[in-house]
Amino acid sequence: MGLDNYWMKNKEELGTIEGEFKVWGGALSDNGNDSFRGKIYAGMVKEITGKNLYDEEISNDVCKDIASKLEAFDFYQITENNYDISEEEYNSFVQMFKLHSEAGHYLVSSW
Repeated sequence: MGLDNYWMKNKEELGTIEGEFKVWGGALSDNGNDSFRGKIYAGMVKEITGKNLYDEEISNDVCKDIASKLEAFDFYQITENNYDISEEEYNSFVQMFKLHSEAGHYLVSSW
């Protein structure tokens, strides 16, 4: 089963930010500006934060909490890295999460 996560500004508008992120892109983008392949990161996010990227909607407050926990976590302690994400990719994912949550965006899931 696949999973794409979409950053949303509100119910009708995608949340977009400037920048290029080295993340597995979702159906709408290949750079994390408005979506990403949640399936790739779900195990790591669950391990580090206890949150599930498969949830139908993840509020901005929860996204901020996820970003904070991801940023504080030591990449080399991750055990749920089934897609061999590199440290550089992880850091880019963390930066994407941080910037979107700071912009007030939240996540919706599609699978």
